[in-house]
Amino acid sequence: MIKQMTSIVLALALAACAARAGESLSPAAELPTHENEDSYRPCAAFGEDVYLVAWQSDRRKKGDLVACRVDKSGKVLDAKPFVLCEAEMDQERPRVAFGGGVFLVVWQDIRNKCDYDTYAARVDADGKVLDKDGFLVSGGKQNQCNPRVAFDGISFVVVWEDFRSDRYEVRGARVSPGGKVLDANGITIASHKWMHRLNPDVASDGKGRSLVLWLGHLVHGKGDMSGGVFLKGGKPDGEFKITGSRKPQTGNMPGNRANFIAVTAGPKGYCAAWKNGPGQRGGSSNKANATVFDPSGKQGEMIFAPASQYIYNPDVVWDGSAYVAAWRVQDGYERSRRRHGNYDHVRAGRISSDGKPLGEGLAVAGEYKAPAACAAVASDGKSTTLIAYEQHPKTGDVPIKIGFRLLKK
Repeated sequence: MIKQMTSIVLALALAACAARAGESLSPAAELPTHENEDSYRPCAAFGEDVYLVAWQSDRRKKGDLVACRVDKSGKVLDAKPFVLCEAEMDQERPRVAFGGGVFLVVWQDIRNKCDYDTYAARVDADGKVLDKDGFLVSGGKQNQCNPRVAFDGISFVVVWEDFRSDRYEVRGARVSPGGKVLDANGITIASHKWMHRLNPDVASDGKGRSLVLWLGHLVHGKGDMSGGVFLKGGKPDGEFKITGSRKPQTGNMPGNRANFIAVTAGPKGYCAAWKNGPGQRGGSSNKANATVFDPSGKQGEMIFAPASQYIYNPDVVWDGSAYVAAWRVQDGYERSRRRHGNYDHVRAGRISSDGKPLGEGLAVAGEYKAPAACAAVASDGKSTTLIAYEQHPKTGDVPIKIGFRLLKK
């Protein structure tokens, strides 16, 4: 009875919070698993009136990539996931964008049994995989890994971490909607002799110009902790720094090394959010975790995403009236068992186009016995956003699934 009353109170509190913000969250739903295996790291995009959600199935045996479609009402359109890639060895960290009538899914792939390469595959809105097991975007010496993708109105822009020069730099290539890699050897987007440049993300205004943000790695106090580069026609078109304190532990800008950053485009520029959770080697920030940029790269005020001081693995999208960010946080205390302990759960919040937090944020998924992690967002651009996440089970005999909810304004 006590647990039931607690659940009712929590549900009412979340509903009240949503009502104050003029938002609503659909009931939690789950996507089917692939061969009853665990599901990891979802990504999502919207196009042709459907959401495509892709993820890694299993990471103990072979790590295949699979996907399902969800319609605008939240109905799952595929009774079982369809396979994007089942090549030998693991395929990991998928990301997806829509443009030119197709979805392009990119990932890091170790089928060569040596190091990571960046691969991609196209999928149409009917769920047909146009490039079975994918095609090579960038390979060669050492790692080409952790790719991200956006559509710039003409072609897809894929960016990744590249170790071919014995330090990580950001490289990229354009891919046509027809599946042709337009920059066969890739292009150097950001490099520096004093540091690695890591964890890039890319967003586009849809007019042939893209923004790439990256994080740095200080060496003996030299280098920049974070920065940005504009791309046009597949070439760098202006680089800038993200300003703020350079102190890794107390700064108000993205930390270096292991942190992650996400960026999306809106009508007045771009919004970025970054991981700033405590206790991570390489620095964390307790001053801010999001900001906006205008079309020239001029940076707005550093802010906290709604009601969250520390966030992990953020994702962000424009929903037609505001930016929607979702992320993982750690919190929790179970009084009934007199046991302290953090658990992962997913929260979301909206940020105005000029960089102001809107409302108090929402609890999306996760509880002490059934955590949630690795949020991903996609929007129809008309104030409805799909939030996908890893839903971990209460018992070990049940696989990890991909859960999702629709956030409507």
